[in-house]
Amino acid sequence: MVTHRFARAAESGDPAQISALLADDVTFHTPILTQDLHGKDLTLRFLGEATRIIADLTYTDQTADGELSFLFWKGTVDQREISGVTVLRGAPEAQISDVTVLLRSWGVVGNFRDTMLRALADAVPLEAWLLDDRKAPAADPDAGVGQRPGGPLPLAPGAAFHSPMLTKTAYGEQNVEDIHKLIGGIQGPRSYLARITTERTVTEYWSCVIQGHEQQGIDVFELDAEGQVVNQTVWLRPWPVVTLLRDAAIAGQLPSLPADFWLLPAAPSRLS
Repeated sequence: MVTHRFARAAESGDPAQISALLADDVTFHTPILTQDLHGKDLTLRFLGEATRIIADLTYTDQTADGELSFLFWKGTVDQREISGVTVLRGAPEAQISDVTVLLRSWGVVGNFRDTMLRALADAVPLEAWLLDDRKAPAADPDAGVGQRPGGPLPLAPGAAFHSPMLTKTAYGEQNVEDIHKLIGGIQGPRSYLARITTERTVTEYWSCVIQGHEQQGIDVFELDAEGQVVNQTVWLRPWPVVTLLRDAAIAGQLPSLPADFWLLPAAPSRLS
């Protein structure tokens, strides 16, 4: 059950309820822009346009790590399912000072991004939507919560990988291992920002650098009774850097990922 006050306000569709939760100097790290939005007015404008475009917005789960709250949700864009994680920073009763949103999957996020570009053309300059020449510092694997203790989590034989870039789920221990190796070679080291562990789940919040540009991600691993991963779901931001990752992954030509894994089907679709 999702009880966080931000989720309740967002589902209500009442901008006044959301506004009351945000600090005046809130920073918004959007899922599609390469530059952050600063201040309550721009943040509310973005969120208002987003909730107009995303139908059937429903919050499905929540977890927390100190002042970081992670809210999981889903909705539809043009009859295609989109999934997101909203990360909020702020003490439970304080105003929210920092908002980050990560999304999946790439094709639907691309459609969302194009619609948002038109909706925000008067408020957000074009350069905020594009990659620039600034280079992010390399990720520090020992920063934050450090590397995962014990190394990679073991995979169950029928492990499922729900990618932020693919339109289909990849199944099987070897296939998922191959995808991990391919993506790891593109992303390089990760700096872990938070790690939340329960008996049957591990949630990791991290950043990396791809071709000099920062990417952020959230992995949720669902474990079986033996501690093996049966489901891994990933959300990423921002869209232009995810595109770099996707293009490099396609060039890797994994036999288990033919063309139909990368392309949206013609009919309305749901995430698996």
